[in-house]
Amino acid sequence: SINIPESVTVIGKSAFSGCEALTSINIPESVTVTKIGKGAFEQCKALTSINIPESETWIGEDAFSWCEALTSITIPESMTEIGNRTFAGCTALTSITIPKSVTKIGYGAFSECRSLKSINIPNSVTEIGAHAFSGSGLTSINIPESVTEIGHGAFIVCTVLKSINIPESVTEIGDGAFYQCKALTNINIPESVTEIGNKAFSRCGLTSINIPESVTVIGKSAFSG
Repeated sequence: SINIPESVTVIGKSAFSGCEALTSINIPESVTVTKIGKGAFEQCKALTSINIPESETWIGEDAFSWCEALTSITIPESMTEIGNRTFAGCTALTSITIPKSVTKIGYGAFSECRSLKSINIPNSVTEIGAHAFSGSGLTSINIPESVTEIGHGAFIVCTVLKSINIPESVTEIGDGAFYQCKALTNINIPESVTEIGNKAFSRCGLTSINIPESVTVIGKSAFSG
């Protein structure tokens, strides 16, 4: 375990990367840490808990990737973005709280989070990045009205995803967005969507789908298999 002293303002790139025996870390609320660098706690495979203080404004990509023992985490209200692959490969992560301050979920942010069954995405989020939840254990998800585009491969290989709500705000469903979502049997595409990307629903378990008149492009292999 480690206690970060109050004098620290930056935790640099790969600072504790690969510390496989580290189980807990405390960043006190009084500390003025404003930046957790890229891969700072990457592959800390025994890390079960960490507190991110309200002073935190930025977390680098891969900061907690492959922390395989991390079960839950609360993101402070000061955060506006969940970076690329921040929690990728956190295979034990079952719950996470995303505050209303967050506007973007980055590339692969929760990819391979196989124990993550559900997540609440607040109305503040406008962008769900590419591969954001790829290979995760999500069984259902509600996309808020604030989102306009579902990134390519956003839910690729979410094999247990049974239901998803796509709001009227979405205009584009990216390439491979729901590729190989084998448990997904039906979906409602809203009138706002104009483009369904390549392989968007390829190898899904769909038995029925309604394509609205607003759609002008159905991509290559969009419903193949």
